[in-house]
Amino acid sequence: MIDEPPFPEPTRIAIFAVLIGALLIRGAFVVASADSLHADPDAYRTIAENLRQNGIYGSNAAPTAFRPPLYPVLLAALAIKGEVTPLIAGGLNVLFGAATVVLTFLLGYRWRLGRWSFAAATLVAVDPILLNQSSLVMTETMATWLAAFGLYALSLWEAKPSVGGAIRAGIVFGLACLCRPTFIPWLGLSAAAMILLRFDSWKLSPLRPSAKSSVALVVTAAIVISPWVLRNYLVLGVPKATTTHGGYTVLLGNNPSFYRYLRHAPRGTTWDSAELAAMWELRQYSASPNDLIWDLPHEVHAPPIHRTEFEDDAFAYSLARHYITDEPGMFAYSCLVRVSRLWQLTPYNTSGSESTVRLLMRIVTGCWYSVLFLLAIVALLSIRTKLIRSPYVWGFLLCVTFTAVHALYWSNMRMRAPLMPYVCLLAACGMSHISNRLRDRKP
Repeated sequence: MIDEPPFPEPTRIAIFAVLIGALLIRGAFVVASADSLHADPDAYRTIAENLRQNGIYGSNAAPTAFRPPLYPVLLAALAIKGEVTPLIAGGLNVLFGAATVVLTFLLGYRWRLGRWSFAAATLVAVDPILLNQSSLVMTETMATWLAAFGLYALSLWEAKPSVGGAIRAGIVFGLACLCRPTFIPWLGLSAAAMILLRFDSWKLSPLRPSAKSSVALVVTAAIVISPWVLRNYLVLGVPKATTTHGGYTVLLGNNPSFYRYLRHAPRGTTWDSAELAAMWELRQYSASPNDLIWDLPHEVHAPPIHRTEFEDDAFAYSLARHYITDEPGMFAYSCLVRVSRLWQLTPYNTSGSESTVRLLMRIVTGCWYSVLFLLAIVALLSIRTKLIRSPYVWGFLLCVTFTAVHALYWSNMRMRAPLMPYVCLLAACGMSHISNRLRDRKP
């Protein structure tokens, strides 16, 4: 007797159709916004070209650990004659975007969404944040693919728990951490969930400890991350597993200028970080975080203090801690602001004036996310306690991780990009629930 598969599987034709549709949608958008691929807002292209041409991971002759390595290393490997062309960057984004759509479709079937898996895949394919980021040389598109891949690897493990399955998931988690360090807490929470939860017929039950799988997940991810740690130790003298960008990112959202903006700025206006950038340049004249750099004169004649990149990072953290402890009430309020910005519906108007087309795009984006989140809320109300059970728990932990991290670190809408496949799956689940209720009401 042949056992029936625990999950319905989509046909190859359906998978192929989803893949082609995703390639066409993402490809058309990237072609239409090709000019954006010439920009290099976070210097990933510069780092990749410098690595390919000079063998130095950095934007100049000095090696750095300021940016996570996976994306620029991949760009460097694909560079043509040492140059990362818009075609390379755009092509990668299209491939990662299409792969994310397919993984969402496959996850939908594992969530037993059936034909609503097409809806989940479509929502991911046309999601405004994911579309926008696919036209930029930034990590969001790769990070979103790795998040969806991580969810899929965990779903494979839960269907048939084994050390081998945990190792496969650990490889994906390790790559995700090398793409964006925000994934590291998700790794820890997922490892803990493997120990605390047993997934059997979608029910929570007492666990016979899955410690081997949990250890395999963490050890494998650590092995994948280890070359970056070793490189930082050998080249820069510090075995850093993340980046040296974290301190400034915390300081960006916890400083007197931002707190003053939160107190007095009119609603809907954006904060200009130019004052912080100017004050940060004066850090070389401040020996201690207790010497508030905001109080230093703009022209300092004292001898500058030399700090390494890692010491700069630590100093930024210490400055942020100083401002946080000095104004704990504003810190608590700023955490709420950062969480709301992570999950906000409509992008801010970042320019003094905007065209009618841009205004309409912001309105449409707000309407899109209003409907999407309402559908996700319907799903949450329908599943209730199942949120901490299979298969929802992995995405729930991912959302908890990103929300908690960005409550402290700087936050905006694009930083929730890796969460969108999970949110779109919830929205499709909400569609399914509404459809079933309407069908049951028919005489």
